[in-house]
This record gives sequence, C-alpha cells and structure tokens, in this order.
Amino acid sequence: MKRDNVNSESRSLSAIAYGALLDMILRGTIAPGELVTERQIAARLDMSRTPVREAVRRLEGEGTLERQRTGALVVRPYSMEEFLHALAVRRLLEGEAARLAAGKISPKLLAAARERIDRLRREGLADAAHQDDRDFHDAIAQASGNPVLANAIADLRKRTAMFRLGRLPEHRDMVCAEHLAIVEALERGQGEAARDAMHAHIDNVRAHLLQRLAAL
Repeated sequence: MKRDNVNSESRSLSAIAYGALLDMILRGTIAPGELVTERQIAARLDMSRTPVREAVRRLEGEGTLERQRTGALVVRPYSMEEFLHALAVRRLLEGEAARLAAGKISPKLLAAARERIDRLRREGLADAAHQDDRDFHDAIAQASGNPVLANAIADLRKRTAMFRLGRLPEHRDMVCAEHLAIVEALERGQGEAARDAMHAHIDNVRAHLLQRLAAL
C-alpha cells in the first residue's frame, strides 16, 4: 500500500511538472530553440529532478521538445508552413467538434463561455484571455462526445499555440463576435451553423497572421 502511495505521488508530481513546463513553453517564457535542462526546470519549479525528468520525457515524446545531435534538448521551433498546415487540420476537426457539440453542451459551459467573451471585451488579449480561449475551444471539443477527436484537437492547438511571431495585432471585437456566433449556434442546437461559425473563426486567425507577416 505504501508503494502505491509513493507511485501515486510521483505521478502527481510528474503531471504538475508537465503542466507547468508546458505552460512556460506556450506562454513563451521558454522560447522556441531555447535549451531545456532538467536542472534548470527543477530549479524554476522548486521540485526534485525525478518528476521533471518524466515531464521532459513526455514532452519530448510528444514532439514539443526536440533532441539535438549533441544530445541537448530544445523547444522545437515551428515554421510558418507547419503552423498553416496544423491550422488547416484544426479547421476541419474543430468545425466537426462544434457540429457534434450543438445541442449537447451544457448551459453551465455556455454561460462560462459568455463570461469569457465579456472578460475579453473588458480586458483585451492579455495572458488570461489566452487561457480563456483555450478553455473555450477545449469545452467544445469535450462536448463533441468523441474523446479521440478532442485529444487530436488539443494536440493541434498546443502546436499552433507554440508558433510565435511577436505580438499579433489585437482584434478583440472581432474575436468576441466570432466566439459569440459559435456560442449562439451551440445554444440553438444548430450543428451546421456552429461548424460554419468555427470555420469562420479559424479562417480569420489565419488571415490575421498572414496580415501580420505581410506587414513585417
């Protein structure tokens, strides 16, 4: 029994380390191409190296971290081409998830989505808004009722979140309108409309990024 408790605690610490390290990568605290060491991460998280080692292995297996010929691990950089390919697949999968979630997603989750939209209107695209956006898309994916689809979307969203091109222009009002259109279609149980609204939202993400690139 004691060994089971130790193993359970070890898995819990590893999950905490994984979440914290992934969050640092997604926020850009650790930049693409930057060296990642167990000692460095353990010091940042004030944890022992054992759970950090497991978290690093997991992120390497997922492709978030990449091992160099020297054996060093770095945050894997993503090219513009890779980003656009991932976004195209996200468009297909998230559109289908929205179609399946229509009429199934709970009123509580829809109310939470409206609260996030209101917060975005008030506070703009700050760090908290990026988490709200992840939660919004994750709730829809989970409500699709297809866990394989939801996991695929989560992986793709993680990949596209890692692509950074400085600070993109803020399109707060447009993002709010796009999210609201998705929520309203979900509330009405209109699957096709929810899918189309999700497609329009992701199409605009792509357009804004290409606009930003053209301005550089």
